[in-house]
Amino acid sequence: MTAAIAAPLHAAFSNALAEGSALPTDIQYMPPGRHRIRASQSGKPVSVEVAVSAATAAVLQTFLAAKMTAAAEGREDRPFFDFNHEDREASAWPTEFYWAGDDPQTGGVRARLEWSDAGKRAVEGRTFRRFSPTFHLDASGHVTGSEINMGGLVNRAAFKRIAPLFAAAPVDTAHEQPLMQTLISTLRSLSLVEASATEEADLVSQVSRSVSALKSQVSDLQASIATQARQRAESLVDAAVHAGRLPAKDTDARGFWVDALIRDEAKAVKALDALAVNPVLARLTPGGDPAADPSHLITRQEQKLAAVRAANPGADFPSIYAKAKAESPELFR
Repeated sequence: MTAAIAAPLHAAFSNALAEGSALPTDIQYMPPGRHRIRASQSGKPVSVEVAVSAATAAVLQTFLAAKMTAAAEGREDRPFFDFNHEDREASAWPTEFYWAGDDPQTGGVRARLEWSDAGKRAVEGRTFRRFSPTFHLDASGHVTGSEINMGGLVNRAAFKRIAPLFAAAPVDTAHEQPLMQTLISTLRSLSLVEASATEEADLVSQVSRSVSALKSQVSDLQASIATQARQRAESLVDAAVHAGRLPAKDTDARGFWVDALIRDEAKAVKALDALAVNPVLARLTPGGDPAADPSHLITRQEQKLAAVRAANPGADFPSIYAKAKAESPELFR
């Protein structure tokens, strides 16, 4: 709190009550945004600018939590709301402050509260129609805290944009009928209900069945898409095997690349294309002939080299390899 504004400010919100509603369990303590208001400070009118944001709710909740702890320990009185800022009877006790967003009616800083009997009677009997918070401001218009008496019910307003204490008025059935007809027409146009359905029970039943059928169709479609994606991934891996980029019988590698292709085909294809081609793998096509398998070819090469080495025990490897290739060129192409 700065020296310019040392005493707490009292600013009444425009809380117009609506008929036919229940007593609220929370109220809009401050509307969101920046407001130029006429408030009361030390009994005198002042004009101030107030900035209300999520930070405001955090400041007030921190203040309330600290005072509630002190009250539980017997060091402070419990924070409360009164009537007309007279600092006497409690109209309610705040239990939490929170930020509800930027909507002028449902958002802003809201206070959950417990009404006293006197507060209930005053609100339900329309004795008071407004709420006025108590708060401290800094020079930039940001709320820095409050008082043990955090506000009260009043009948004068400073803030002109505020949600009513009571949320709902009596239902306008004359207005409701066209809306219901529009809804039914929309449901029919979407083939969710039959043209003959007019009763509420029939409408609910038909919409439920239609939604269940749509969910089943979506599930089947998702399964079909997943199957097609896996088949495509398998075919791309087969192509990489035929190109000599992957060994045919490495199931771990195959599973890895299939999963990668399903997750992000474009990136996986690019990575597959970047793999070096193994000339031995590229010459062979896995399939019906066991001799065409790369591992089988390597085994036959090793067997041939061993036979040449046994027949020429004193020869070095280059000589053995040259002789083996000359005798079995189909193994060393």
